[in-house]
Amino acid sequence: MNIIKKIWAKLLLIFTLLSASLLVISYFSYIIPPSFSTVFAFIGLIYPLIIISNIVLLFLYLFNRNKIFIIPLLTLLAGMYHSSRFIQLSIFNEEPTETKFKIMSYNVRLFDLYNWTSNKKTRNKIIEQIQEVNPDIICFQEYYYSSTNDFKTRELIIDELNMPYYYENFTSQTRNTSFYGLAIFSKFPIINSSKILFNNDISNSSIWSDIKIHKDTFRIYNAHIGSIRFNYSDYNLIGGKGSPIWDNQKKPKQEILKRLHLAFNKRNEQINTIIPQILRSPYEYVICSDINDTPISYAYHNFDKYFTDAFCVSGNGIGGTYIGNLPGLRIDYIWHSKNLNSYSFTTHNESLSDHRAISTYIY
Repeated sequence: MNIIKKIWAKLLLIFTLLSASLLVISYFSYIIPPSFSTVFAFIGLIYPLIIISNIVLLFLYLFNRNKIFIIPLLTLLAGMYHSSRFIQLSIFNEEPTETKFKIMSYNVRLFDLYNWTSNKKTRNKIIEQIQEVNPDIICFQEYYYSSTNDFKTRELIIDELNMPYYYENFTSQTRNTSFYGLAIFSKFPIINSSKILFNNDISNSSIWSDIKIHKDTFRIYNAHIGSIRFNYSDYNLIGGKGSPIWDNQKKPKQEILKRLHLAFNKRNEQINTIIPQILRSPYEYVICSDINDTPISYAYHNFDKYFTDAFCVSGNGIGGTYIGNLPGLRIDYIWHSKNLNSYSFTTHNESLSDHRAISTYIY
């Protein structure tokens, strides 16, 4: 029996050292460019799992009064900066006396066009959800519009959400009747708009609109960056919903690691395109984005150098936005220029897409 205990203790120690080592390596993933190595990016991606394992080990050793608890404890304390990007407690923030506007960002997965959730009313429920949040401005990623069928989302948003001002940019279309891309809708007048295209992926892009809010003008960016292009088989493993396959189709090969490797490098190029353009904005700005990467990534670090993450200012709880098998994946963000501030950042609980909607007040 003593031999079994010794073997177990050694195996547990090995696992503890491995978990601690991976956690330390993940701390450096945000400064290592994917062009140098994507190994750090892969480790950073599973950061939520690594930190959970270290927390479990910490309490296991404390429960058994084992001094080895110091290993996971010190490793966790060393990464408090990173964990604060995933979990926030802003309950003591004072409510501002006046806010400029409320903004919402939502990857709606084409409003459930292909009926992934087996619910033909999902689109209407998304609209109802937005009505409850009542934003002044909303940015849609994976936006879909059809001019011929009952998926006339533009008209629905204008009528139901009282947002008469909009700017759309479609990166693909089908038979000149169905369109896919990005959109910004606003209760305030849009006085100028344009798009930012990426050379390495025509389906990813960014748009911006200058919106006149009372006496001020703000530039609102909406960016969809570094899509991974998981297929049906990939989603079966990681969770979430991919494009449906029909009975006559063969299940595609699972290629998660290959697709992630390509996306890490693609994302780096796209960020190098968009950030300099944002920094040249003549107005104070807000950036709504799905960057398909976590707060411990090189992509996040590049945004964080120049912009303020609204979640870190006024968020509460776990900020995970992707709905899948890997917990705590936060890949959707609202950033703003340093001269602005945010209040009451919210990650909404509804699961109508494979992304959770996020919103905040800007002041």
